[in-house]
Amino acid sequence: MGWLSNFFKTVKGAPPAEMTLVPSVRAPGFAGADEPIEPDECYIELYVESLRLEEARRFATRFNGVVYSFASLPRQGEPNASVAAISKPQKLSDLDPNSVARVITVSKQMMGAVPWRGGSLSLELGLFSVKAGDLLTPVLDYVTKVSSQAGISFVGAVKPFLPLITEGMDLITGQQQETALEVGIDTNLDLKKSGVLAIINAPKGTIDPDKLELDPQDHKLLLDGKPLGRGYCVFSIRRTLQKADFGEIPELKEKYGAVQAAIRANKAKEAEEAMVAFRLATIASPDLITLDARKLVDKAQQKLKDAFPAGGIAGQVRARKAETLAEIGLYS
Repeated sequence: MGWLSNFFKTVKGAPPAEMTLVPSVRAPGFAGADEPIEPDECYIELYVESLRLEEARRFATRFNGVVYSFASLPRQGEPNASVAAISKPQKLSDLDPNSVARVITVSKQMMGAVPWRGGSLSLELGLFSVKAGDLLTPVLDYVTKVSSQAGISFVGAVKPFLPLITEGMDLITGQQQETALEVGIDTNLDLKKSGVLAIINAPKGTIDPDKLELDPQDHKLLLDGKPLGRGYCVFSIRRTLQKADFGEIPELKEKYGAVQAAIRANKAKEAEEAMVAFRLATIASPDLITLDARKLVDKAQQKLKDAFPAGGIAGQVRARKAETLAEIGLYS
């Protein structure tokens, strides 16, 4: 049971916990839909695509839309990985009452590329409307900033921030007269393929999922070809074969820096020792799929061979700028 389940039970006047979750929405033309998700063969990402606000109608003043997500998934050689994020996309900032019931497209990334190891993805996802004002706006801004500082891709970097993020949500949602839950779920997903999902503020079983479709133009949710007149949140779980920010994995970045420093100092033995440490850390890294880990090691070892051919010295290497891990060209 997660934070959202507890919220459903404690907040007065909250919608029923069992809102309608549509695990597969037809999405013509949606890039990357229906691609296979196989253990240790790819990374997965979480995006919020579009939403429709209804509960915010209670606010006579301006309000902010807030998206909260908490994902837990298996992690190689370690306990389950947890990635949390709170976002106030620009399109959801300081809205007026005229924005209520308007479909808003955000395509906001809530979780960066995380290796998929199989099993289940435990997901909490909630959309809230928060009344703008002196009481909650500073708290919301602070928690959103904390979330952005934590990052959304490196599990180890996020971990220290998790209590701040959940406690911040407690503060925000504890002000029941100032906060409205639009839609929310706390569920486990057995991922087999990438695709588009939706949470709808409607009792389970009242909407035929086969009649739903995503408008390819603005990601509006359609029911029988007409805009759905309910509050909802459309999100996607995407497969990607590349981790674009691999060069920022803290441990690997540090260890590759040691290799480069030894090369620039013309110290072949130290460079080889640093390479061993880099290789072991990379192969064991829970932030990379096996194929990428092996490729990254091969790229780094080739750099070492180029610097010290046949065990020689590195020549004029001091004159060159040190290469960062991000510049190694993993996917080139």
